[in-house]
Amino acid sequence: FFMPVAAQSSLNIKDRLPKGIAPWWEGPSLLEYLDGMSALERKINAPFMMPINAKYRDLGTMVDGKIEAGVVKKGMSLVMMPRKQTVEVSAQYGEQEEEVPILQCGDQVRMRLKGVEEEDILPGFVLCSPKRLVHCVAEFEAQIRILDLKSILTSGFNCVLHVHSAIEEVTFAALLHKLQKGTNRKSKNPPTHAKRGDSIIARMQVIGGAGSVCVEKFEDYPQMGRFTLRDQGQTIAIGKITKLITNGSD
Repeated sequence: FFMPVAAQSSLNIKDRLPKGIAPWWEGPSLLEYLDGMSALERKINAPFMMPINAKYRDLGTMVDGKIEAGVVKKGMSLVMMPRKQTVEVSAQYGEQEEEVPILQCGDQVRMRLKGVEEEDILPGFVLCSPKRLVHCVAEFEAQIRILDLKSILTSGFNCVLHVHSAIEEVTFAALLHKLQKGTNRKSKNPPTHAKRGDSIIARMQVIGGAGSVCVEKFEDYPQMGRFTLRDQGQTIAIGKITKLITNGSD
């Protein structure tokens, strides 16, 4: 998608292009196009969920992160996953230094928590509502696009998973399907390998020290279900979680 604009002369910024300047373009101006874009769908009415990006001490235990669902108020009781530890929000801040009474999905926040010590928190932990705990799984299925790989990829290939603020070592437990280019139709038989440019369905297993990771299916919580895979300092693949493998086979 290309749109002709000339910022210095303000062409096609607010008003549409005059005829004859770019005969191939009959579309809207830049501001028209931006005004017509659909607003992001925020999960404001969903139970609260926020991955923890960082932690520190400042008159108590502080954490920061971006709210992915719901709202939070001072005094609320939350559960920190995966340890299922109950904590209380004693203070909360947005982008300013002053406390704010309520924060919602999409906000970048800092919170002071009661009931937990700084050393008991790790990046990748998730604060959530007691009504709806985030899933904590050791295995999941995902649709993966191989971007850059020097060799072929087979079952048993190890790499590093980056999902929201969590970083865990994972392995390809099984290659389940190869997706046909253009149609995304699944292959009937599991592929023996995958290479650069391929799209596959695979079962991933967490093999890092934690042994599990807090995630959700992409269709339920996009930010909690999209990830990148890295190896030797390079991003080798991107993906989205399609199925969580739990005791109840979610």
